[in-house]
Amino acid sequence: MRQARIYHYTLPVNSGLFIRDQHVTEREGLVVELSEGAQRGWGEIAPLPGFSQETFDEARHALIAATSVWCDHRNIAMPQLPPSVAWGLSIAQAELDKRLPTLSGFGYVPVCTGDPDALLMTLLQQPAEQAHEAKVKVGEYEVARDRLMVTTLLEALPVLTLRLDANRRWHPEQLASFWNGLSETHQARIQWIEEPCRDPYQSLAQAQALGYPLAWDETLREAHEPSLIESEVAPVWVIKPSLMGALDNINQWISRAHTLGKTPVVSSALETSLGLTQLSRLASWLTPDVVPGLDTLGIYQQQLDRTWPGAPQPLIPLHDQPLIWINTL
Repeated sequence: MRQARIYHYTLPVNSGLFIRDQHVTEREGLVVELSEGAQRGWGEIAPLPGFSQETFDEARHALIAATSVWCDHRNIAMPQLPPSVAWGLSIAQAELDKRLPTLSGFGYVPVCTGDPDALLMTLLQQPAEQAHEAKVKVGEYEVARDRLMVTTLLEALPVLTLRLDANRRWHPEQLASFWNGLSETHQARIQWIEEPCRDPYQSLAQAQALGYPLAWDETLREAHEPSLIESEVAPVWVIKPSLMGALDNINQWISRAHTLGKTPVVSSALETSLGLTQLSRLASWLTPDVVPGLDTLGIYQQQLDRTWPGAPQPLIPLHDQPLIWINTL
């Protein structure tokens, strides 16, 4: 017999959080719990405002309908579901079926959003044998400030390499000014620049002209031209499962990346600790040689149902959250 429950969580986030320039004070989402016999699996469904194609209400309605289908032992048309719903249901099913490995290294690349001293403190506390790599958000301030921050970090730690994420904030001339202002030695320690320009064709043209390594994120989900996303100057694909759909679809994206010689990087879309621990397990399974981008738990004041190792936030049980749907037994 199949049973299912859907919970609605609302968690407070830190006061300084902005998503696409919108001030956010809380994050809401859904968790589906699937049960069949003695097996259970959970999945988080949390559309990210400004990034997801579906709203929270659309996701809720689609999740209830699809979960009803699952409880009735009928096949769910995953490609027709909103991405966050397809991802949440598919990862819950994978956990229930024990297809999602339980082991994870819980590795992540620490993120700097403007305070290089805090990042250096984090990096210096890491084990000596661990690779020193970090992610730096750029594009929110003037180019000179970004370049100074990157240079300061690279000079402070000679073994450090950086992933840069501009969130499409740079104009082409700003990108050129930033890159050309770095020494060749420092350029060689930049793993990639993620989505530097609003127009991906401008990002591509600048990568060809300047020689920096380009990473695609939004472009993977928005572009319809294979030659754009498969370009040899874009060696990195950032994979955000809750924005891209079901587990099978994620597996296809990662397999395609590997076939083309790209580096797929599993990354979060501001999931709770429950969702992050599952993404960590997914990354250890499908991209074991790449440290995922999962350093987002710090936005939360609480953890949900599962703890991330070493995280200081208090844990709240899933069953303390409102139960909004349960199938009739």
